[in-house]
Amino acid sequence: MKEIRTRFAPSPTGFLHVGGVRTNFYAWLLARHHGGKFILRIEDTDRERFVPGAIKAILDDLKWLGLDIDEGPSTEELKLCDEGFDGDEGVGGELGPYVQSQRLHLYREVADKLIESGHAYRCDCTAEMLQKEREEQMARRESPGYSGYCRSRNVSADTKHVVRIKIPERESMTIDDAVKGKITWEKLSLRDTVILKSDGYPTYHLAVVVDDHHMKISHVMRGEEWISTTPVHVLLYRALGWEMPIFCHLPSVLGQDGKKLSKRHGATQVGAFKDDGYLPEALLNFLLLIGWNPGDGEEQEIFSREEMIERFNLENINTASGVFAYDKLNWMNGVYIRNLSADQFKERVLPFCKKAGLELEDSKLSEILPHVQERTKLLTEVPEMIEFLADKPLERELDQMLKKDMDAEKAISILELAYNELSELSDFSADNIEAAIKKIPEVLDLKMGPAFIVVRIAVTGKKATPPLFTSIQTLGKDLTLARLRETVEILAKKS
Repeated sequence: MKEIRTRFAPSPTGFLHVGGVRTNFYAWLLARHHGGKFILRIEDTDRERFVPGAIKAILDDLKWLGLDIDEGPSTEELKLCDEGFDGDEGVGGELGPYVQSQRLHLYREVADKLIESGHAYRCDCTAEMLQKEREEQMARRESPGYSGYCRSRNVSADTKHVVRIKIPERESMTIDDAVKGKITWEKLSLRDTVILKSDGYPTYHLAVVVDDHHMKISHVMRGEEWISTTPVHVLLYRALGWEMPIFCHLPSVLGQDGKKLSKRHGATQVGAFKDDGYLPEALLNFLLLIGWNPGDGEEQEIFSREEMIERFNLENINTASGVFAYDKLNWMNGVYIRNLSADQFKERVLPFCKKAGLELEDSKLSEILPHVQERTKLLTEVPEMIEFLADKPLERELDQMLKKDMDAEKAISILELAYNELSELSDFSADNIEAAIKKIPEVLDLKMGPAFIVVRIAVTGKKATPPLFTSIQTLGKDLTLARLRETVEILAKKS
């Protein structure tokens, strides 16, 4: 088998969509599985929709995901593409430039070659002419599309023009797709498609064929929405006498309503998942299984990166669309979080604490985080769970404390007894705190649950927190007693 070379070719017109990540993660896995190369190419020919900073964001997303690049734009190429680019993430390679706007001469040369061979022609029809033609076709109830008016007109190269490929009418075509199997178009209904615009920039169809050929791409992975225009690419390969890559058209990623995944379903941009507290390895594991399965009836769902690379193959990619289930992703993220070491979990949590403005002593963090880790699904949940450790005024969920069977007077009795029991402890350990607190329900003839809730809300402010006795131990004796006394004062005003 020749060298496996796959590519990720984003357009810097926005931010990286999670559906695109799934496609390109498969391409990355295929290259890694076969010891091949994964190439980054920036497809920036749509300059009107170019978003400054988008390239840097895409590179940052790839770095966060851990998808390393073997060949791609050099730093100089990236700066030429986006004047505001200030990074140094360039990779380089022997088959560059890897930015389409810096390859315009290649597209022009290929377009001229196609004109000379009779597979393409110049067209100088104006927008007004095309609109009129379209309206007349629709009035005759014909499918709208270019009529081929300029096919035999021999338009001069000196005239403002586009270049169109000649598409045979009603020709059948079949390709072997590595995912979909045989795909057949019985009668091509495409009209002569523009491959080079009047400003000298190529359309996607010409650029992708030229670049994939010159960059020796062996497998083209893309969404199944590109199937309808694949014949244009096949015709270009044939006209140029180039070997076609293996096409791998992947099933769509859908929301739980069965419609194509979009922001109405929730987060879809990679940066949003990062900000929402997902681990990149969990996100990739989840995306792997939206469209691929390990085969042999296995039910394994958690894969290390090494296992993913070793076991990934094209044969087990599903042909049906997959559903992006956020609940399943949250569960998987929780599994990955629990599998982190204590130091790894702390390292992942710190940026979210900083973002929340939460600064805690390192010793307190190290003490409480192992107890938080077991119940965390998203890293964004952690600051709220441990914010009670900060030495600052506490907002308490008193509505969760004072209910039908717990009035302010009864709560005060619980807190005063808790204060007395805890103040006598010389060894303020979780075990001793537990023994002291458990005396309260017995002394006051109360159920344990409601009594503990009163203490928990008084000390931490919330009904749901890390384990109570560990929380009190980490908080420390002085601050715990101060909060118990403060809550008694608050409740006294209510009784």
